[in-house]
Amino acid sequence: MSVAAGSVVAMTTELFDPSVPAHAKALEKLERDLIVWFTTVRANGEPHAVPVWFWWHEGRLLVFSEPTTAKVAHVRRGSPVLVHLQGDRFGEEVVVMNGRAEISERPAAEWLAAFRDAYEAKYADAIRDYGMGLDDIAAKFDTVIVFTPDRLMAW
Repeated sequence: MSVAAGSVVAMTTELFDPSVPAHAKALEKLERDLIVWFTTVRANGEPHAVPVWFWWHEGRLLVFSEPTTAKVAHVRRGSPVLVHLQGDRFGEEVVVMNGRAEISERPAAEWLAAFRDAYEAKYADAIRDYGMGLDDIAAKFDTVIVFTPDRLMAW
C-alpha cells in the first residue's frame, strides 16, 4: 500500500525491516530524536497532541509522564494512539506509527534501571536545562505509558 511517493507502510508483526531504507532511517530516528508527538483522542472525539521525551525499548516506545496529564487519562480510557517524529524541513524522513498504549504498573525509576546511562546521555542537555536530576524527573514523571506500534508509515 502506498501512501505518498516513496513511502512505505508496514502492518506486520515484524514492523520494522532494516533492509528497507525508510525503516532503517525510522529506527535511527527512534534511537536519536529527542521529541515525539504523542496523539490521543479526548472523550469528545477531539485529538490531543503533545510533544514528549521518549525511549525506544524492545520495539515499544516509553513515555514518562505525570500521572494527572490528559494523555494518561486518555490512555487509561483506551484511546487510540498515533505517534510521529518530526520529519526534515522538506517533509522527508517522516515516521508515523499507530498502535495501542497502556499504563505500566512499573514506575519510571524501575524502567530506568534497564537503560539509565543511555537515557541520561540522550537527554543530558535537556535534563540540565530542566534543572532537575534524573532521579527527581523519574519521581515527578513516574507514570509510564508503553506504546506498542502496530502500523508504521515512513518515508
